[in-house]
Amino acid sequence: MEKRSLNKRILLITDILMPFLAVALVLLAYFIFSPPSSHVLKPSIDMMTGWISEDGKEYSLYDLPAGDKVLTRNISSIDKYNQSLCLKTDDTWIEIEFDGQTAYRYAPEQAPAYGASYGLYIHMVSIPYDANEITLKLHPIYDGRLPVVSSVCIEESSVFIADIYHQGSFCFLICMIMFAFGIVMFIMGFTSRELNATKMLNFFALGSFSMLVAMWSANDTYLLQTYSNHPECVKMLAYISLVFIPYPPVSFLASATHNRNSKFQPVLAVMVAVDLAANIVLSSSGIADPHSLLYLSHINIAASMIMVINLIVTAIKKKKTSAIFVRMTLIGMTAAIIGVATDMARYWMNRDSGESASTFTQLGVLIFIFSEGVYLIRERGRLAVERKRAELMEKMAYTDGLTELANRAAFHEKEKNIRKNKMPCVIVQLDINFLKTVNDVYGHAEGDRHIIAAANCIKEGFSGKGICFRTGGDEFVVIADYAEDKAIDEMIETMTSSAEDYNEKEKPPIPLAIAYGYAPYDPEKDDFDDVEKIADQRMYENKKTMKAEKSV
Repeated sequence: MEKRSLNKRILLITDILMPFLAVALVLLAYFIFSPPSSHVLKPSIDMMTGWISEDGKEYSLYDLPAGDKVLTRNISSIDKYNQSLCLKTDDTWIEIEFDGQTAYRYAPEQAPAYGASYGLYIHMVSIPYDANEITLKLHPIYDGRLPVVSSVCIEESSVFIADIYHQGSFCFLICMIMFAFGIVMFIMGFTSRELNATKMLNFFALGSFSMLVAMWSANDTYLLQTYSNHPECVKMLAYISLVFIPYPPVSFLASATHNRNSKFQPVLAVMVAVDLAANIVLSSSGIADPHSLLYLSHINIAASMIMVINLIVTAIKKKKTSAIFVRMTLIGMTAAIIGVATDMARYWMNRDSGESASTFTQLGVLIFIFSEGVYLIRERGRLAVERKRAELMEKMAYTDGLTELANRAAFHEKEKNIRKNKMPCVIVQLDINFLKTVNDVYGHAEGDRHIIAAANCIKEGFSGKGICFRTGGDEFVVIADYAEDKAIDEMIETMTSSAEDYNEKEKPPIPLAIAYGYAPYDPEKDDFDDVEKIADQRMYENKKTMKAEKSV
């Protein structure tokens, strides 16, 4: 049974992931393994070197000094027909001239909330076929920074775009996988009753972390910038994602290590809120820029890593969690921490390079979320089995084994609930006539059949209108919804008719006969025990009448 349940969960997860996997494989095949375009007639000409400044010095775009630069390069010998000057820039305003005539300028005016940074962007400018010289006027957005031009070439613009897709596809696929994983975690969180019951399996925190990292790292692929034509929005998405990234890992580990009362979560929540408020207020007012406030997010990330390490170490010392969780978490967190620390160090050591700042983080986080995801899925399955076992045990404790009606213990629980909540109802006492005779003369097997038949008739009579209990050998009680006598009489008539049908079809040695008596309970004026006694007394009166009629 447990194996079938596990297989169902695996199939459900497979169904959810299948569309994302299909899209990923198609993109992988198209962007990575597809052959070069057959219509390309001219090879790409790299233009990263050979640029001359106004003072006659030669520069490579790989290592430009800080500040504004005006650079020229002769292109008279290059076949420029149907070709474009294609560039990648990072937070650098650019103006392009051909033979002294301005052909292109990119210095976007952005809303204050976005700050000055537009992030990464691509530029494609058609080259006049008779142009002899290109001039690049570069202005870094931030004072004291280097102008960043990570790629310049002359080629067909369509080929340049295709190259962008090819180069960014692997990173983008990883982002898609992480985002899809986050969605699956959210679905499992919403559909997991065990999550709500134990407050331990924080699918939402792990899903949020995965999706935030995916949105942050997608900035480095150039694909979103190309699709949207709004690089400043993509950059802002990366900034905001980075603000929230520190919190989910701490929330997840606090729940998974049974340390929800830790002060780490509220402290980190305040730190994240301060970072977010600083970005919104200072950027909107023009006092600061999200780019200049990155150090706040990095401080929070470093604090988050310290908190996570502390939670894991504490859990190991106190042995609060299972060995398999500790093992999988150590593997995942080690990979994630190394990846994040490496990319943060790369950023601060070489932040003007224009290189991706998320490569190692992506790989580390991918290892982390999948190791924790496997644990969560396994733990959710285990808790589901435990819940079903507990439900079965509870059912056995409150269910009569012979008739499968609720038993006397269940009846007492219902009594307590009625008294506590002052619930109006009708109490119906029932008893099987001549059961002792059936047992003595025809054996207990026949007596059991008699009891089961009576239970079925009672259920049929009060189906949907009340709860049936077997409270003794031949004794039953129904707690029915509050109703007029006429409605209760109709239920009893249905029960009696069902008993007559049984006698006619099964022809038991002694016909089934069920005595009854009922009394309404109004919590505003009645005592429950008194009402039970009245119903019981009426049942015995009915029993005497039925026996007298039988003897006649």
